[in-house]
Amino acid sequence: SMTTQATTSMTTTSMTTQATTSVTTTTSSVATSTTIATTATTSRSLTTTGSSDDSIDAVLQALETSNSAGVFMYDTGNDWIESDIYTWTDMITAVRLMATRGIGDQKLWLGGEGQRNYGLVNIAAFLAQCMQETIQYNACDENNWSDKAVVQETVSGSTYSAASACGQLHQSYQDYSCSAEEDVLAGGRMACEVDLNMEERAYTQASWYGAPAKLFCAPRSKVPKAPRWDYTSPWCPQDGGWGYEAPFPDDVDLDTYWDYVNQGGSCKDYAGIKTGGWTFSGEGCTEEDGCPNADAPLFGQQEGRTDLEGCCWWGRGVIQTTGVCNFGKLNFYMGKRASDEGRSALFPSIDFCKKPGSICDPDSPPELKWVAGFFYWMNSVQPYSAGGWVYLEELKKWVDGGMSSSDTSFIDGASGIVNRGCHNPPNCGTGDLHAADKRAANFKKVLNAMGLTSR
Repeated sequence: SMTTQATTSMTTTSMTTQATTSVTTTTSSVATSTTIATTATTSRSLTTTGSSDDSIDAVLQALETSNSAGVFMYDTGNDWIESDIYTWTDMITAVRLMATRGIGDQKLWLGGEGQRNYGLVNIAAFLAQCMQETIQYNACDENNWSDKAVVQETVSGSTYSAASACGQLHQSYQDYSCSAEEDVLAGGRMACEVDLNMEERAYTQASWYGAPAKLFCAPRSKVPKAPRWDYTSPWCPQDGGWGYEAPFPDDVDLDTYWDYVNQGGSCKDYAGIKTGGWTFSGEGCTEEDGCPNADAPLFGQQEGRTDLEGCCWWGRGVIQTTGVCNFGKLNFYMGKRASDEGRSALFPSIDFCKKPGSICDPDSPPELKWVAGFFYWMNSVQPYSAGGWVYLEELKKWVDGGMSSSDTSFIDGASGIVNRGCHNPPNCGTGDLHAADKRAANFKKVLNAMGLTSR
C-alpha cells in the first residue's frame, strides 16, 4: 500500500556523524532514519588480538555448513523473499578476507585457539545489524527516506528532495572530515577530494509503492536545480497496458537521464514502478531554486542545498559507508591509493574516491559490499571500550555464560554502538536504541542458522 513508507520510514538507523570528531567508517540508513548517533570518541587503537588459524578454519567451516536458507530476507511489500544482493556465500568470502588479510593492521577477530564460538558470535552480532540496516530492504545504496514526517521533524527541506544525496537529516556527506591523526597517517589528507563534476547514479532504490528513485549527483551544468520525488502522481501504466513506456536501464546514459530529470519526467526511473516522478514545485520547493534538502548547520550549510554538485558520497554497502572520509579510508587501506603507494591492497584497481559507487556496482567483486561493512565493524565495534564496557570482553562473558537468548545485554550493547554510537543509549544523548527487539531476534536467527543453540 501507499502507506508502507509512512510506517517503515521511521526506522532510525545508524548514521555516525563526523561533525565533532574523527569517526571511523560511518553508517547511514539505506532505509530511513530520523535521528543520528554521534560517536563521541576520537581515534581508538585499531589493533585487535589476532585470531588463531585453527579458529579461523573452524569458523569458516561452521559458516559453510550453516543452514543459511531464509536468513537474509527482504520485504517486497507483499511478502518476504531471499535477498539477491546480500548472500551468505559472499559474506563467507568477506569473512575469510578480513580474518586472514585484513586491512592495515586490523583483522576481523574470530577467536583464539579453541574459541570458535567467540568468532561466530562476533559475526552473528555484525549480521544482526546488517539485517536491520540494509538486508531487509535489499538495497545497497542509501535510500531517499526524507519523507514528509522527516521534513517536518527537521523543520527544513522538501519532501524527497533529490538533494537528499548531499545529506539527509542535517548531514553534509561531502564535508565529513577525517581526524588530524588520520590525515597525518595518510601523509596530509585521508579523505577523498570532492570533484564537483563527478556524475553518479545509485544502483538500488527502495521497492515500496511509489518509492523515490535512485539517488544521484551531477554538476549544475547538467542538473541546474534539484527536483523532488512526487510519489502521489502520476499513476504509471504497467507493462502490457496502454501508454506503457519501458523504464530506463540501470546503465542509462546519464545525459539522457539528466534531460529526463530536468524536464520533470516520470514513470521511467526503475522497473516495476507503480507511481511517481520528478517535480520542481510543492512541498517546500521554489520554481526559481528547486527543492532543498535539510540544512546542515554543523557542516556550515545554514540553508538546504538545491543543487547536486559533489553530492556523490551517500551510504553504500551492508553497513552503510558514508562520506568523503570513509571512502578515503577505503581507498587508502584497500583500494587504488594503497596500490599506487606501494601497499598491499585487496582491491588495487578500484578507486573509491573516483568511483564511490564501486561498492554497489554489480560488476564489482560481490564480497566488496560486505568487506566495506566489516571494515566499519573492525574500526568502531571490535575495539569499542567506553564507560567500563568493552565489546570483546562482553562478547566472551556472554558466550562463557551459556549464550542465553533471554540475556540481551551483549547484543543490545553492540546494537547501541552501531545505531547510536554508544553501548548504553540513550545515555550518550543520541536517542533510544532503535529496533532493539528486531536486532536481538536477528542475532538469535543467525546463531540458530550457525547451529549455536542458546539455552
